[in-house]
Amino acid sequence: MKTIIITKGVDYPWLHDILPGHHPLLVPLCNKPFIEFFIDFSILAGSTAIRIISDETINDVADFCEKGDRWGIDISYANSLPSDSLNKILEKNSKFCSNERIMIINNILFFHYNKNADYRSFFASLPSGDVLGFDQKTLSLTGSPVASENSRETPPLSTVVLDSAGQYYELAKDLLHNRLLHYVLPGYNNEAGCYIGRNVVIQKSAKIVKPVIIGNNVQILAGSVIGPAAIIGNNVIVDRKSTVASSIVMDNTFIGEQLEVERKIASGNVLIDPESGQSLTMEDPHLLSSISQTGGSATLFLRIVHGCIAISLITLLLLPYLLLRPILELRGSWSTKTTIYHSAKPRCKVALPVTTLRKKGMLSALAAFFSLDRYMWLFKVLSGHLDLIGSRPVEVTQESKAHLRPGVFSYAEAEDWPQNDIDSDIVNHYYAVHSNPFKDIAMTQKALFNRIHQEDTV
Repeated sequence: MKTIIITKGVDYPWLHDILPGHHPLLVPLCNKPFIEFFIDFSILAGSTAIRIISDETINDVADFCEKGDRWGIDISYANSLPSDSLNKILEKNSKFCSNERIMIINNILFFHYNKNADYRSFFASLPSGDVLGFDQKTLSLTGSPVASENSRETPPLSTVVLDSAGQYYELAKDLLHNRLLHYVLPGYNNEAGCYIGRNVVIQKSAKIVKPVIIGNNVQILAGSVIGPAAIIGNNVIVDRKSTVASSIVMDNTFIGEQLEVERKIASGNVLIDPESGQSLTMEDPHLLSSISQTGGSATLFLRIVHGCIAISLITLLLLPYLLLRPILELRGSWSTKTTIYHSAKPRCKVALPVTTLRKKGMLSALAAFFSLDRYMWLFKVLSGHLDLIGSRPVEVTQESKAHLRPGVFSYAEAEDWPQNDIDSDIVNHYYAVHSNPFKDIAMTQKALFNRIHQEDTV
């Protein structure tokens, strides 16, 4: 048997509010895209090949699924016109359908099944025609049935209407409370009602209340409460003392400090009320915003820019450093101790000379003007242990964990308003997820200028 999956994007405009620019099949449900549920089900039903057909651009789906090697099944792709009928689509794909029984998933985004049930025998024995369906959204079969000893047993299978953000929210809620074990879901599941992905940092005073699903590359900061009934997507930061309960936080979203997200869908800087369907765009990016994702080439370019600026500063400041440091040490205005910090390299540590520069006279003021106390840190940019600008480096202690890329200068030093460590962390977290090479150049200049006015430089 083979499977044809047909979607028409025009029938799901509400999905563009949740994840604008995403194909409907790539919208996640409990951190698993709709297309993966279909692939899993097709394999359970006995399919050996899948063709995905859409009237929208399908490149993103093809990039995600590729040829199906991840699942051990052949996946191919085709386009259709919005006006094409089901018969027309089957005619266009007649070569794929020839001499095979075909399961057709036509414009359905999701249906309930159970991964432990026997669908192979069930579908092999069914006659051709609709198996499930409502309002031109059908699960149907073509071709002749095959007799099976187990064909009398009907496994669980039911359709789900998805016509609004509210129905999407209720479906996710139903899965979270009642059906987690029916599907293969991403993440580690060492205890009931809790799925946690890779590279998740949960600070000590944060609280997790089951049931919850937490994606990959997630940072949950001190004092935050996640759950009950929370779904946190991939690449998410939940800042200090925030609450996410009975809510869905979509991929690449920043939840700001002391923000309460309850019975909502948060996607980028948009907060959606699933009951009313109304959405609120947050203008303050420190409260709710998107986290920009950069690919490998963009990350490499960012590091090249940081490295080039570091080399320029090393060259320009070499003479002032060699002249001023010995004099200031003799005067007692310059003292240094070595401290071990978390490196920007995963699972690495870096020893940094921490200099206290006391401003006593013109020479120490001149050293502060050139930020000579950070001069030796610039070499760590070249070795990849530090960014030029990032978060304040975190000491390696039993109580602390690395959570952001450390820098020679911090984003908080580039802003005037932070009054304490909490304010500084907010700034560092915000800019760490919104950085780009040109913004980093400007922020480095601001940090250098602002450090001139500090009473003592550490």
